[in-house]
Amino acid sequence: MDATPLQAQSRTDFGKGAARKLRAAGQIPALVYRDGAEPTHVAVDPQALSLIYQRSNNPNTILGLTVGEQVINCLLVDTQKHPVSRKLLHADFYAIREDESVLVEVPVVPVGKAKGATFGGKIQRLRHTVPVRALPKDIPAVIEVDVSPLDLGDILRSTEVSTPEGCTIVSDTPFNVFACKGRRVAASS
Repeated sequence: MDATPLQAQSRTDFGKGAARKLRAAGQIPALVYRDGAEPTHVAVDPQALSLIYQRSNNPNTILGLTVGEQVINCLLVDTQKHPVSRKLLHADFYAIREDESVLVEVPVVPVGKAKGATFGGKIQRLRHTVPVRALPKDIPAVIEVDVSPLDLGDILRSTEVSTPEGCTIVSDTPFNVFACKGRRVAASS
């Protein structure tokens, strides 16, 4: 599992005042969660964190948080941003293990030209992401979905989406992912 390194400092001060001091020093407060354990309080550089996700363009990038001598492999699960400036204010991470599968939301991207597009149809994205369970090394950046068989009025369901090896879409009931919508018009030659 290749983890992108990110420096973090352990912190012992909590509360609003401590968070304001951290932000004034160019850091943001963050928590690292793990099932059955107390969260680890850390401080990270918000610009370095943002840069990692801008460069990778993958919301499921695995981070190697270096806290002192310890490296914690984790996923970013939530952030809080300022409502006006959109600056990062807080981050939540989830510690992962190499041998334990995780549930993540993976973006879906349509590939190909739908059969119904010839007759004036347009592909409508009904879901931007799908819930996927996979080992950390098998988490895809995106799932490409072939929409070429869709005719006007057709819907592509989650059960018809093929996932990369090692991942499965998790859902109690099938859901719609893409549809081909529009009115039938004469094909132009």
